[in-house]
Amino acid sequence: MRETRYSQKLCQSIRKLNIGKEEKTQLLLCLYLNGCPLEDCAKLFNVTEEKIVKFLEFEELYKHQACNKCGKLKNRISQFRQCEGRSFTICKECNNDYGKKYGKKYYKDNKEHIKEYMKEYYKDNKERKKEYVKAYQEKNQEKIKEYQENNKEKRRKQKKEYNEKNKQKNKEYYKKYNKFNKEKRRDQNKKYKNSQASVEHVQKLVKFEEVLDNRIRCKYCGRWMTPTVGQVTNRLQGTEANDNNYIYCSEECKQECPTYNQKKYPKGFKPASSREVDPTLRQLVLERDNYTCQKCGKYENVKLHCHHIIPVINSPMEANDSDNCITLCKECHMKVHKTPDCQYSQLRCNSKD
Repeated sequence: MRETRYSQKLCQSIRKLNIGKEEKTQLLLCLYLNGCPLEDCAKLFNVTEEKIVKFLEFEELYKHQACNKCGKLKNRISQFRQCEGRSFTICKECNNDYGKKYGKKYYKDNKEHIKEYMKEYYKDNKERKKEYVKAYQEKNQEKIKEYQENNKEKRRKQKKEYNEKNKQKNKEYYKKYNKFNKEKRRDQNKKYKNSQASVEHVQKLVKFEEVLDNRIRCKYCGRWMTPTVGQVTNRLQGTEANDNNYIYCSEECKQECPTYNQKKYPKGFKPASSREVDPTLRQLVLERDNYTCQKCGKYENVKLHCHHIIPVINSPMEANDSDNCITLCKECHMKVHKTPDCQYSQLRCNSKD
C-alpha cells in the first residue's frame, strides 16, 4: 500500500474507532481474504506481520483468499494467477470459464492481428524465451519425466499427426538446415555411428549372428564384443546385397581374415599369419575346442588359428573336414610349420608342381 494522505487518514480512522477485539479480527479477516496483503494489514492495525501470520494459521486461513466471482476460499498461490506487482481477485477456474466463453470469439475476429503480433514478439524476445524454457526445465525435471513416461503413446500419435500435416514444411526446413550445417551434421553422424549399439539395435542380427544382449562374436577370433551402430547397419545392408559386411573386433582380425573384401591380391597386400580358407570351418573348430590352443592351453589375449593336420595340398578332399583341423595359437602354429615336410616353403614348392 502506497503511503499517501488517503492511506494515512485510513490508518488513523481505524485506530480512532472504538472497536472491540472481535470486530477488529473480523475486519482484518475481511481485508485479508479480499486481497489485502500482509504488509498493508500490518500498517493499518499497527501490528507486526508475524502476529498476523500466527493469527491466520490459528484460524486456518493463512495463504487463502476469497474469489470475488464464486465466493469460495482457495489457496492464494496455487489457485490464483501469480504476477509481480499485481494481485488477482478471481481464481483460475472462474478466469478459465470466462476465457472459454469470450476468448474464442475474440480469436476468430482477430486471427491475423494476433499472428502478426506473436511473430514480432518472438523475434524480439528469442533469448528471453530460451532462458525462460531452461529455467522451467531445471525446476520441473521430475514432472517432465513423469509426464513423458505416462503419455508415450499420446506423444507418438501427436508426432505422427503433425508430420503428416506438415510434410512439405519439414522437407524445406531440413534442406535449408543441411545446406548451412553440413560440418555439424557430419560430426553428429560420426559420433552416432561410433557410439555403442543398444540391445534393440543388435537384436536385429539374431538371424545372421550369435547374439547375447548387445554383444556379438567376432567373425575371425570368435570373442564377444559390443559393436557400434555403424557396424550393425553395415552388416544389415550387407545381408540384403549379399556382400556380407562381417563384424570384427579389431583391424588386425579384419586384415588377417581371408574373406575380408573378397579380394585375393588387393593394393598394399600383406600375407596373413594364418592359412585357413573357409571362415565357417574355422568357427566350428574354435567352438569345438572352446577357443583354447590344443598344444599350450592358452585362451586369453592370444590369436587363434585353425591348423590342417593333413595339408590341403596332400588331401584336398579333406580341406573342409573339421576332424582334420585343430585350434592352435599363432606361436604354436609357426612351430608346427617349422617341422620337416610341413614347412611353408615346401608346401609352396608342392603347389607349383
